[in-house]
Amino acid sequence: MQRRAFFLEREDGSARSAIHCLPAREPQAALLLLQGLGEELNKVRRALTQACLQFTEAGYAVLVLDLHGCGDSDGDFADARWSTWQADAQAGLAWLQERHPGTPVVAWGVRAGALIGSQLAMHHALEGQLWWQPSLQGKTVLQQWLRLGAANGLGHGEAQVKPAQLRAALIAGDVVDVAGYPLHPALAAELEAASLHCPDVPTLWLESSSQQPPALLPGSEHRIAGWPRGTVFALAVHGTAPWAATELEDAPELTAASLRWLQQHFPQSKRL
Repeated sequence: MQRRAFFLEREDGSARSAIHCLPAREPQAALLLLQGLGEELNKVRRALTQACLQFTEAGYAVLVLDLHGCGDSDGDFADARWSTWQADAQAGLAWLQERHPGTPVVAWGVRAGALIGSQLAMHHALEGQLWWQPSLQGKTVLQQWLRLGAANGLGHGEAQVKPAQLRAALIAGDVVDVAGYPLHPALAAELEAASLHCPDVPTLWLESSSQQPPALLPGSEHRIAGWPRGTVFALAVHGTAPWAATELEDAPELTAASLRWLQQHFPQSKRL
């Protein structure tokens, strides 16, 4: 197994931090990892690193991509735009297709990263999608960010600010601070308009549940029920959601379920 860190150059001269995880043999499929956004990215890094190692050992290549203004990529979060993130995802897909010609490519989206992968699949050829607790609407993501921003202000002894006040500031054209992330009104507007699209390729929808037996969120069940049957396989597994945990957590159940699905749809025999 090989693991190489590099910078993916963009047309404007900026660079995106990337890690290419390569198995010892010809990969059965290549995964484009589109991570969560904001603080969720930091919380889930460890779990994703462990999952990447297991996927690579099983014969799958992974490209871990930090989007513009996120992680170690160029740019500030205040300069990030939804359209730029979409272009970054397209560049990552093109890089994988050039690096692994003829190999099936799967968009692996985590939380809001699934929104980006979902839109990517509408206009570009993918052979599958893997979603970890996908965000259903960008509007919901924005609402969560604004609540986090208000709560963070209280935690630092600042004057109480309500999410509605932060939204009003965005509408007025101001950049607002969301737990240390400067959110530009243009990004907020683009994010609010984003939605999870019905896939037309095999898709695994995974959620982490604290219930016994594990159960999908009601909103997820409602969304899936409105889509044609046969494309999406949805499953809830028991475990901690690393993106919401107070401590860094692994995600062994999500990783194991993902690997079973990958091996079912992209078995080794097809790549020999």
